[in-house]
Amino acid sequence: MDKKFIVALIFGVIGVILSFVSKDITKLGLVGTGFFIGLIPALLFQNQIQKFTDSAALKKIEKFLFPIVVTLIGFEIKFIQITSAPAYMWFFIIAMMAFTILFSWLISGKNALGAFTGIGTAVCGNSAIAALGSFCRKKVNEAAISIGVINLLSVAALVVIPGLVSIFKLSEAQAGFLAGTGVQSMALAIASGSLMGEQAEIWATLTKLTRVALLSPALLLSIQLLKNERTEKGKFIIPNYIWFFVGAVVLANLQLLPTSLLEIIKSANNWLFAGLMVVIGLQLTRKSMATSGIKALATGTAVWIFQLGLILSFLKIGGILT
Repeated sequence: MDKKFIVALIFGVIGVILSFVSKDITKLGLVGTGFFIGLIPALLFQNQIQKFTDSAALKKIEKFLFPIVVTLIGFEIKFIQITSAPAYMWFFIIAMMAFTILFSWLISGKNALGAFTGIGTAVCGNSAIAALGSFCRKKVNEAAISIGVINLLSVAALVVIPGLVSIFKLSEAQAGFLAGTGVQSMALAIASGSLMGEQAEIWATLTKLTRVALLSPALLLSIQLLKNERTEKGKFIIPNYIWFFVGAVVLANLQLLPTSLLEIIKSANNWLFAGLMVVIGLQLTRKSMATSGIKALATGTAVWIFQLGLILSFLKIGGILT
């Protein structure tokens, strides 16, 4: 086994232990504390950390843990939570994604950076940008800059989203909806929800996975905007973890599993989620986020504010999930 991978695994385990020890001090819970336990050393000691491991090893652990965490959250979801929500809520998510992509494209001056920032904000952050990049290989620089912007805004969301929930007096379910529809990174969207309660985590997961499942139509829109830049066939995919998540929801709602087992799954997943957040935090070094220029960051921030404005207006006017 690769030495750097083993070291990355050790860092993750140590990070989870430190998260457990300090979660009562931070008041962020095990998962939220885990992210900052990884982020702070990454920002302060990036050179020292990279002597022992690297982002590739950390990313390998992230890719292993992420689908497991998402799948296990499925065991916490009840069908009634989904069916009780009005159908127009799901149509709003589709419309919000389309408007976000178009707004980013327009305010950027109809360039590639706007397209990458738009789909990253509207769908699922880095993964969506990479998917669009597979169709436009000559726009690697714009894709890298957009990823830097998305990383910064996803980190900021851990502070901004709870702040907005407090200002607008949102319910726990509404808080989860805001996190799931308004945070770029998949993992950090769910983490933002977990900071605000169990219902918030569930709705953050449901709405974020809905956005991820809509990646293909979002790509079709973005590719149409970048039709003069398209150089490759690329790929339209739905991540496998979405199907595993759906399977877990169905299995849990068939009531074949004892309550005690579901509680064990929930508790175990909390620890795995903390480990996932530690390794994500460790990857966000100053170097990884320094690619975003001032203009690109301003564009990304404007797009995010537009997106959050749409979501908050919908929640307050529609009065859903109260």
